Amino acid sequence: MPSDEILKERIAIRIAKATDVLQKSSALIPQIVTAGQQLTDCILNDGKILVLGNGSTAFIGQIFASHLMYRFERDRPGLPAISLNADTTLISSHNDESSSEKYSRQIKALGKTSDCLLVMSSTETDASFKQAVNVAHEQELRIVALTGGDGGEISTLLNYGDVEIRVDSDYPPTVREHHLVLIHCLNDLIDLQIFG
Repeated sequence: MPSDEILKERIAIRIAKATDVLQKSSALIPQIVTAGQQLTDCILNDGKILVLGNGSTAFIGQIFASHLMYRFERDRPGLPAISLNADTTLISSHNDESSSEKYSRQIKALGKTSDCLLVMSSTETDASFKQAVNVAHEQELRIVALTGGDGGEISTLLNYGDVEIRVDSDYPPTVREHHLVLIHCLNDLIDLQIFG
């Protein structure tokens, strides 16, 4: 069993690394503002935000959608957002042949040109995730991508007009921590622009 000093040192290093990445995130402010404006424009133009995360980021996406639908920091009318990860029956009711379509089918059924897709990934993505991004482009949805490290395959799939906010870390837990901060920034920007 490690001593208390070793445990304390480990946590201090972990906090220092996370803090360093967070301080570097101030360089992302222009992309955060652009993404916030794009998502706000989507809502103001009668669109909705479809939210997709892979792995643990799926829960962060659900938090973002929940803040829009219900409230972030203040009471106000609900805003249109759907987490594509939230319906476990829907995403688990596929066979092996159609598993790559578990998100793209939802985008085809729910997405329209005025909508946006907020996509989050802290690790490598599977075929269903890549197919969802491609279908979103086919449906002419604008994309805001929260990534980490080198951006992974999501970065290579983005088009002109899409926005990527990339956390400067290769460590997935740190990327997810910062994605939570980023979605709170986006929730705040949307509320501010729509409700003053």
